[in-house]
Amino acid sequence: MNSIESFAFVITFLLGGVILVGFFIILVILKSTSLKLSRYFLAVSLFGLTQHLFTYLLFTTQLIKQWPHMLGIGYPLLFLAGPCFYMFVKSYGETDFRLRRIDILHLLPFLVMLVLFIPRYSASVEEKRMIIQYYFDILPNGSVAFSDWLQASLHLILLFVYAIASLFIVYKRDKKNSMLLKRFGMLLAILAFIEMVLQTGFLLKGASAITTEILLSGCMSITILLLGYWIVDIKQVLPVLEGRKYKTSPLSEARSQQIQQQITAFFDQESAYLNPNLKIADLAHTINIPSHHISQVLSEKMSSNFYEIVNQYRINKAKEMLQSEALQKISVQAIGQECGFSNKTSFYRAFKKITGMTPIQYIEKVS
Repeated sequence: MNSIESFAFVITFLLGGVILVGFFIILVILKSTSLKLSRYFLAVSLFGLTQHLFTYLLFTTQLIKQWPHMLGIGYPLLFLAGPCFYMFVKSYGETDFRLRRIDILHLLPFLVMLVLFIPRYSASVEEKRMIIQYYFDILPNGSVAFSDWLQASLHLILLFVYAIASLFIVYKRDKKNSMLLKRFGMLLAILAFIEMVLQTGFLLKGASAITTEILLSGCMSITILLLGYWIVDIKQVLPVLEGRKYKTSPLSEARSQQIQQQITAFFDQESAYLNPNLKIADLAHTINIPSHHISQVLSEKMSSNFYEIVNQYRINKAKEMLQSEALQKISVQAIGQECGFSNKTSFYRAFKKITGMTPIQYIEKVS
């Protein structure tokens, strides 16, 4: 195996691995019932980015020369990544979110590119090979037509604009501020900006297609991996694995019921859940039960996990305080802190997830 074949093998292995990770993340997102409608927007956005890695893979391995009909097959899908992420941010945490007719306008870039690419899809093999060879032969000449630059960068411009618009939404809605959304919005904006700069430099100064595709695919791969790290909460992955995880558990039915009673008694009789730093290890130490047994019982018997049940008790306490005279002495945010939430954002998010309304809306309802 010569150096070129070795290089192609390494690139194929790395990009193929990231593509598999991307599609696994998409499946996990689609299984996340907590995200409701917003999960579909997020999944499509990630799919738009992940499928483009396959195009990079075809070029870096030069397989595109053998499979010319694959040229640009998924390119229009890139124009869904930005709009779908924007809709994800808009719908995130909104239990009553509904699509409006005007939202269809966000599909226009995708539909326009799909129509424009129809002639390319129907082109002959010879025509496609000429286009492919053009990409490989675009070497330094110091002059690039604006139309060429725009065609190469239009999807990045769109992604950048939608990422910035999404960040405006996140910062505007303070009660729904999420570090997750901020990080991903910034990540997409940085990705689009860096790729625009690199692509412009390659077009002006000239570079081989291999060099160009390696660097651009590297940026895209880092984005997808960071997305997987930030978006896919471990609590969403565990239900997929729990079936096998607990098959060999030594806990009997009677013992599981006993542990369930101990857990319930702990939360009913203790006020430990008011401690913002409470961990499952603290519960395990108090009732003298291994934490993995507690996790199993919470999952199998109580259809919950530790943080969900803690938040349930905290919100119940907050509801009591919001209906009492405490509200006349301290603020709503202070009540959240009294109930064990470390900040306003986590309090509002948990309150709306459990009750379907914000604390202010709850006060108006009960008053």
